[in-house]
Amino acid sequence: MKTPNAFVHKLASLQSRAWLPPALLLLALASVFIFGGDRGYFYRDEIHNWHSAKHLTIADNLSGEHQFLMFYNQTLDADGKPAYEPYNRFPIGSYALIKLAILPFGDSLSAKIYAARTLMLLCFASAALLAYLSLRSLTASRWVALTATLLAFSSAYCLYYSDIIQTEAMIDLFAVMMVFHGMVIFEQEDRFLQLLIKACIALLLGWHVYALLLPFIAFGLIREILKTRSGVSPISNTLYRLNHTALSLVRSRYLTLGAVALLSGISVLTFNFTNEYFALNRETPITELPSFKSMIKRTGAAPSLDKEHAAYLSWPAFPERQFYRIGMMSLPYALSPSFVEYSTEPPPRLLVILGIAVSTASLIGLLFIRRYKILLSTLALSGFCWGFLMRYATAYPWHNFEAIFYIGVTLALFSLVLLWLSRLLSERLIAALSTGALLVFALSALRMSQLDNANQQPQLRESTVADSEIIRDMTQADSVMFIQKSSGTGFERIKIRIFSYYLTGRLIMYENEIPSPAISPDFIVTSERIDGLDSLTPQNREIFLYEWDDYYGHIDEIIEQSNAPLIGSTFDVYLDSNRLIYNKDACSEDDISENFFLALYPANESDLPEDRRMHGFENLDFQKSGIWRRNTRCVAIFQIPDYDIARIYTGQYIQRADGSFDHMWEGEIHLTEAAR
Repeated sequence: MKTPNAFVHKLASLQSRAWLPPALLLLALASVFIFGGDRGYFYRDEIHNWHSAKHLTIADNLSGEHQFLMFYNQTLDADGKPAYEPYNRFPIGSYALIKLAILPFGDSLSAKIYAARTLMLLCFASAALLAYLSLRSLTASRWVALTATLLAFSSAYCLYYSDIIQTEAMIDLFAVMMVFHGMVIFEQEDRFLQLLIKACIALLLGWHVYALLLPFIAFGLIREILKTRSGVSPISNTLYRLNHTALSLVRSRYLTLGAVALLSGISVLTFNFTNEYFALNRETPITELPSFKSMIKRTGAAPSLDKEHAAYLSWPAFPERQFYRIGMMSLPYALSPSFVEYSTEPPPRLLVILGIAVSTASLIGLLFIRRYKILLSTLALSGFCWGFLMRYATAYPWHNFEAIFYIGVTLALFSLVLLWLSRLLSERLIAALSTGALLVFALSALRMSQLDNANQQPQLRESTVADSEIIRDMTQADSVMFIQKSSGTGFERIKIRIFSYYLTGRLIMYENEIPSPAISPDFIVTSERIDGLDSLTPQNREIFLYEWDDYYGHIDEIIEQSNAPLIGSTFDVYLDSNRLIYNKDACSEDDISENFFLALYPANESDLPEDRRMHGFENLDFQKSGIWRRNTRCVAIFQIPDYDIARIYTGQYIQRADGSFDHMWEGEIHLTEAAR
């Protein structure tokens, strides 16, 4: 049996081995690759899938054929010419990286998804490794750097979004950590050129780097001003002191860094907008380009978001959500509450308080350190610089991935606490704590994989990919595809962006996006297997392909064979099996400009989703985006749940400024077995 002294001696021996901490870090990071869901599929519901499919589509579309325009959908305009939905406000470098990762895999959908997810994981691991190297240099302790890195990167946000195919997440995180490492080398070894090169490369990958550069440049300039003033004789006149200070600032390498970074960003945006201008046939002014208008909107220059999303942008709701994110970022997932990707509910009060406490402790702690105060302060403040200055991009619950950029707060705080512990107790204690941190990281990764396994949905996996490959092989690159919504199904939640990826190159349209009566799609893609209509893909299990004219004619037959609509009003409403059909022959834009309400009352309330049982009905309200138009006719088709429904209440309404509702038309359908 080993004595305590023998254990201490062994620990000291391990502590002296320089290779061990980075080896342990790589071992911990390997658990993220080992654990996880089916990475060759869109395996997570909701926002994770939405963003992954959208950005993978943009990367897959990137080619000289489209002048390297970044777009996520190709459709037809009113003249029948190809039109793009561009997403050109982000740097091209990150999409080029994804394109290079998926290029070797040809037409294999699942292999391309797997390759893109692996690239994201590599960016996550590289960001962690760069964080470790930076903290090792700043703290002069490999064990402090290792423990702080493992604890910070084991948060739920980091692990959940570690494989999201999203240029604003892991690629940007890697870019931020690369520039921070460049800052550390610059401050310690005076290697300015490498920092400039890293900053330029990083700005080809993402804009979050500016949030790191902003405090670093500001702190650096303030320091140089103070040094300049202290070096000037007190008897010098004011004009001389001002000239001397101005000359020093002009020569400052911090100002040079800011100028180079600004010019790099302008160059990237100039390429993007020129690119988009030519892709849109040189007919749209620069200020009217979709990507330019989107950029203005996200920076807050366009006031439209204030009313549209006031619940997230208002004070104190906005800082409350940000501090909640910081609170969650400070907890390893193995020790934190269950993770919810998307919630519009107010954040839990305890986690908000924790976020405030963590932020306050981090910023106060930085006041008492002597070495590299600027660097650690820059790291801690970078998340706030982005989160608060870019409020119109970070406020929303569907942008929760923005939380990962508060990692600077947690990295700084854990480093300060561990440094204090190492001085108060011993470095050996930190070496022992690093073992616990490694275990916590691995358990967090394992717990995240269990969350994924619990939420796996079969329709998001093999059958969806297999069905999509069949549809892709049966259609041509210039085929016009109409993608039908099907309310209440898993397909409905994923189809918009996922099908843009699965059918890359096709001309894809959705409800209310047929721009002209003269344009008729070739095919309709739906999750509904229609009785009495032959599918072009009878072997498919989840998603089916029909000829557009056959499908449209089938709807006409249903209406013609019905003796009368079950509701006859502004819109006639029919019921065929589990499909609810709204129809208006002479339809104008005014007829579909207001909201539709659709309430389903089940025969047995236990059939309702748990969050709807208190209301007693299922709410499937929709807007004009749920309507498709042909000539002067408007039609909406909804697949309703297959449980027994007692009655359906539907119509259209106007919501007044005071929050009240005014029904334009309404009607009820009381169902019997005969009716269904």
